[in-house]
Amino acid sequence: MKRGCLALAAALGLLSGGCKIIDQTTFGAKPEPPPPDLIAEALKPGSTLPLVAIRFDGTPINYDAALKNALDMAQTRKPDAKYRVVTVVPETGDPAKDSAAIEKGTYDVLRLEDAMMSDGIRFDDISVAARAEKGVTAREIRIYVQ
Repeated sequence: MKRGCLALAAALGLLSGGCKIIDQTTFGAKPEPPPPDLIAEALKPGSTLPLVAIRFDGTPINYDAALKNALDMAQTRKPDAKYRVVTVVPETGDPAKDSAAIEKGTYDVLRLEDAMMSDGIRFDDISVAARAEKGVTAREIRIYVQ
């Protein structure tokens, strides 16, 4: 009897102890909104920390809410912010392959720009760039604050 009570108490403790329910978003590529202290770091002049990084690794992506949250926090702290949207692809050593990988993500960049403008960012406050980078394993779009 005591063992059963202990097992039940342990199970209830696990359930109420901050465990996360695993669902389709647990393993997806949905970006988490950055904590406020990381946003402050991303807003510093010359920062190399992106405000948002979205990884395109083949899993479904629904980043709209996280993007809106990060942009709202950035706009609140720095209303005159300019944003640099950078497509980053794995560097292959072959410029033609790197360019083709960048080109493949053009639709995603356009969709991201549209989402940013829907969130109140002016078109003139967004610039776009692309680069191949060693150590990257999947295409990413990073948003930096200038």
